[in-house]
Amino acid sequence: METPIRILIVDDHPLFRQGVRLYLESLTEFQIDGEVENGAAALAFLEQQMVDVILLDLQMPEMDGVETTLRIKEKWSNLKILVLTSFNCWERVQSALKAGANGYVLKDIRPQELTVAIRAVAIGGSYLNAEITAAMVHQIDTSGKSTPITFPDIIEPLTTREVKVLELIGQGMGNREIAEKLFLSETTVKTHVANILQKLQVKSRTQAALYFKEHFQLLGDEGESNG
Repeated sequence: METPIRILIVDDHPLFRQGVRLYLESLTEFQIDGEVENGAAALAFLEQQMVDVILLDLQMPEMDGVETTLRIKEKWSNLKILVLTSFNCWERVQSALKAGANGYVLKDIRPQELTVAIRAVAIGGSYLNAEITAAMVHQIDTSGKSTPITFPDIIEPLTTREVKVLELIGQGMGNREIAEKLFLSETTVKTHVANILQKLQVKSRTQAALYFKEHFQLLGDEGESNG
């Protein structure tokens, strides 16, 4: 049996903490080592006991999520932090990621997607759910104008199957979920993902999701609005 991912939940709402804890404890791959109400309490906890992943809210009394992330990363740089919050504005996302957060998801995501995000950051990856990648597609520059993220030209066209896999990546699905959705093996999905990253000339699933948002989904939305 694999060693479970050890988690600390940091949120000032007891009912929310309890809900997340009850769900994650129902899965053998996770172990909840503790739950605290703010950043200061999180730092005190970590002085006594280390975990693998911290689920961290942004708005809390005494010490908010951004300051907490900075303080944690200064002392335990390898500790993984997944922001779990209700704020989806770009400024909040940017502040958290600059502070060192490894992922950023919203509290209204599906429980299954939360498990995917936790797994992703636990193994050293990053994770942003669909609403956050949408916010990143059009960053706001100092003049207040929308500045789209640019990508290099595709070196080789994506196949129909690769486009579908890319779409599901853009929806925040992991390899297992994509395999189940498309009735494929995980090995086949991994091969498709590797080919997609190579063709798009990007290094991560997050960048691939951003590419989908800019070049596929937004075009589709425009087509619907014009029809």
